[in-house]
Amino acid sequence: MKKLPLLFFVLTIAVVFAGEYHVSVKGDDSNNGSLSQPLKTISAAALIAQPGDTITVHEGVYRERITPPVPLSL
Repeated sequence: MKKLPLLFFVLTIAVVFAGEYHVSVKGDDSNNGSLSQPLKTISAAALIAQPGDTITVHEGVYRERITPPVPLSL
């Protein structure tokens, strides 16, 4: 039973630090990716997103090739 509080703590930290990025055809890749300042391309969001982050792609047509960066092995 002692492991349960530690697990809860780790999951809480993961949720608190998980990022959320928004992409919109009306956005700009120099924006920060927030809902009010979305990025323009999915590729820009893929470059800044970390494992556990969420990228929300809003309605529109996106004509691009997306190549997410490969994470380094530890």
